[in-house]
Amino acid sequence: FFSIWTMAATTTTTIHRLLLFVTYGLCLICLDLTSAFPLPAFGRSATSPVASATPSTVHLYSYLDSLNGGGGSNSIDPVVTAPTPPSPSQEFQQVPILSLKHADAIASAAIGVCERNGFNPVTVVVLDASGSPLVSKRMDGCSPVVVADMALSKANSCIVNKYPSRTFRDRYTAEPNQAAKFCQLTSMVAISQGRMAPFPGGILLEYGEYIMGAVGVSGAAGDEDEYCAIQGVMEASIPGLTTVPETHSCTTVKD
Repeated sequence: FFSIWTMAATTTTTIHRLLLFVTYGLCLICLDLTSAFPLPAFGRSATSPVASATPSTVHLYSYLDSLNGGGGSNSIDPVVTAPTPPSPSQEFQQVPILSLKHADAIASAAIGVCERNGFNPVTVVVLDASGSPLVSKRMDGCSPVVVADMALSKANSCIVNKYPSRTFRDRYTAEPNQAAKFCQLTSMVAISQGRMAPFPGGILLEYGEYIMGAVGVSGAAGDEDEYCAIQGVMEASIPGLTTVPETHSCTTVKD
């Protein structure tokens, strides 16, 4: 600075003197910047050219680094963390299902109940919660025509309505002079193309709050069909599995 000042004072050319004074002024501005922006030098290594520089020079390097977006060795890049994917227990609902083993045990037990009580031969159909057949068993002597379709329709009614096939009938026929409700009942059966049946013999299977499936029995009297279905589930002894209805209305039981 002293040399610049001396040259400016001794030169005889006005333009040269002006340029020297401008240079002197710029040097002073640089010094002011280094003191005005005392930014730390993040982790400068001992081999860095800034490590052995004066404090004011270090501050100037830090300021320039900040203006350049932190492109130097002291910059800290932001870490973009990907969102943590949900665990399977959070993403999917864990729902119990009725297995083929369960369905087979129920159907076999229902047939045993029918034989033990001397009812007419029956067909037993067990559906899962989606209404898909798991097991269909027809006793010897049971008609192969229509009866199996009725057992399936009874079970389907339970899946669709979420209540027994007996209740499907009673909801629309229990009150007298209710032609509109009876018309609705017959229309529902027609729209389903016979896949719903409004008479006893179909029961709902539940496990706590979950609907597990349905059982449809046909071939004997309606109350007897329903009894075979309920008692078959009980005798299958599947832990936690309950029926709707829980009790039967059959008066011809011999057990």
